[in-house]
Amino acid sequence: MPGTTETSMARSLQSAHIENDGQQNQRTILVVDDELLVRQMLQDCLEEYGFAVLTATDGVEACGLFMKESARIDLLVSDVLMPRMNGFYAYQVMCRIKPGLKAILVSGYPNGADMINEANINAPEFLSKPISPKELISKIHAMLGNV
Repeated sequence: MPGTTETSMARSLQSAHIENDGQQNQRTILVVDDELLVRQMLQDCLEEYGFAVLTATDGVEACGLFMKESARIDLLVSDVLMPRMNGFYAYQVMCRIKPGLKAILVSGYPNGADMINEANINAPEFLSKPISPKELISKIHAMLGNV
């Protein structure tokens, strides 16, 4: 992705100190990204904060997992551009299964938010890569509340 590498993403996620009061959130987040390192770093960050995390490598895998686990998934965090099925379409499919699903769509492309608007997707939030863990946790709390 232009301007985004696995190394810069890892550095960004590792360098931020996230305050965790030790409270278990009892919330499940589905993380979808085709880059292994990004997926692992997001999973580690969210688990450190007390979230349960499910992961998928692309939209097809994510939709299959979502069909089985939709009742317990509270939030989707998905890359936008991935092979087989992009994050836009995966989110639309998941919303048919669970209307009102909360989502954060992520892209390494500078115009990622514009792409979401052009696709008429009402994703509540958008983040640009590399992701700041503090910003991610802040957005998750705003969307799910402090649990």
